[in-house]
Amino acid sequence: MINSEVVGELGKIVGEKYVSDRPEEQFLYHYDFITAEPEGQCDIAIMPGSAEEVQEIVKLANKHKIPVVPWVSGINYGGIATPRRGGIVMDLRRLNRVLEVNEDDMYAVVEGGITWADFRGYLNKHHPNFRIGVTFSPPGTGVVPSCLCYGMFDLGMIGGTGAEFINGLEVVLGSGELVRVGSCSLSDYWYGRQPLPDLAGLFIGWEGTTGIVTKAAIKIWPKLPFRTDYFLAVLAGKGVEIGIPVLLKLSKAGLGICDILMVNMGWSQSFQGYDQKNVSLDPVAEGNPDFVGFVTTQAYTEKQHEAQCEAIEAICREAGMELLSAKAAMGMFSKKSRGILEHWTPGTGGQLPFQFWGCWNFARGGGGQWIGSYCSTRDIVKYYELSREICLKYKKPPQFYSRILFGGHYCVARTNINFNKNDPEDVENARKILKEIHEAVEPLGGVVMYKPPTWAVQTYKDKTLPATRELIEKIRRVLDPNRILNPGQGVGDE
Repeated sequence: MINSEVVGELGKIVGEKYVSDRPEEQFLYHYDFITAEPEGQCDIAIMPGSAEEVQEIVKLANKHKIPVVPWVSGINYGGIATPRRGGIVMDLRRLNRVLEVNEDDMYAVVEGGITWADFRGYLNKHHPNFRIGVTFSPPGTGVVPSCLCYGMFDLGMIGGTGAEFINGLEVVLGSGELVRVGSCSLSDYWYGRQPLPDLAGLFIGWEGTTGIVTKAAIKIWPKLPFRTDYFLAVLAGKGVEIGIPVLLKLSKAGLGICDILMVNMGWSQSFQGYDQKNVSLDPVAEGNPDFVGFVTTQAYTEKQHEAQCEAIEAICREAGMELLSAKAAMGMFSKKSRGILEHWTPGTGGQLPFQFWGCWNFARGGGGQWIGSYCSTRDIVKYYELSREICLKYKKPPQFYSRILFGGHYCVARTNINFNKNDPEDVENARKILKEIHEAVEPLGGVVMYKPPTWAVQTYKDKTLPATRELIEKIRRVLDPNRILNPGQGVGDE
């Protein structure tokens, strides 16, 4: 039971100014800021300043059987940090430090609430010869949640998902106990998860239902001296069916490519800051190109780089694709129509992370949610075709994005739906579209949605082998015996 006595006890742990049950402050934690998912209910918001304070909060929550939801920024596109059963929302933003950078083993130890701006800014200032992989999200969003939820980074071609960037974790379990997993469990070095039992998997992909991460070691990478960012375009009237095979060929060619992705015309127009009411609903029907590819290659020597670029250009020319450097591509757009595109790469004076305002405000209402899935590279084109048909049916411009990961071993495919979050009818319409797209693409072999909202989780429970499902539930019961961590979310929820 939550009452003033509980608030008082929490205040003794973190200090009175870092805990609140005031309605005007609770409200900020009720919902994902941009999603179409229903809001939840935050009863108490609290900001711990150390792992020890996180432990004490969790122990107190156990005593009173109060739910605890870990939270960093409230922008996760699936509502997975929305408090579904009330309780305490633990805002981790005070845990935002870089604790160590090991240039020899190329990792950084960071706290669980660090943002992309915190992390990137620290490396730029103190370790300028190194960089991090960055996902497509705003500067104020969390690094560790992105890693735990399989985020896609701009070094994903060489490093895989955000989960593969994790070397080790410090975690507070649902019991309040603190554990470390990886090499850091035996030493002061956080260089990796090998050769021990890979216990990091107990916390990756669990959406905060098995523990609260207070520290993580994240891989960093050297900035190589030579880099080229390419924009790839298909001929008018062509689309993903032409472009995707070229990207897949490039991904397997061993050409120093660290990032490779594509968007369709609709997503490109959101990048450019257009209003979806003022763009073509169906560029394909009008004979316009419906594919824009982005490829980044890097090298240690100029000669190596020249050879890599020549090979990339030859593969694209052979397929009849137009290929431009990022800087040259920007010259094709007026300043007004570049939107956020020119902030993307160093070649145009930008860098990730940056504000993706166009992607969320394409409907001029600040709402956006996706159906995003990991899948076989064989199914990218089919995934797009299925989702495109549904978008057109509901008079929404199709917006599609795909990123090839880990040397071409797998990919992510994603369809975004924008809506006016102040218009209940538009929000409900977006929910219908999202569910219909999920139902259409889910039967494709290997399609598994990431950061799934609660309505999508049930699909995977139904498909999972009974013994596997039972194992998931057993693990969650062991790590969180009173089921206080983010209840109502995740594959192990009852």
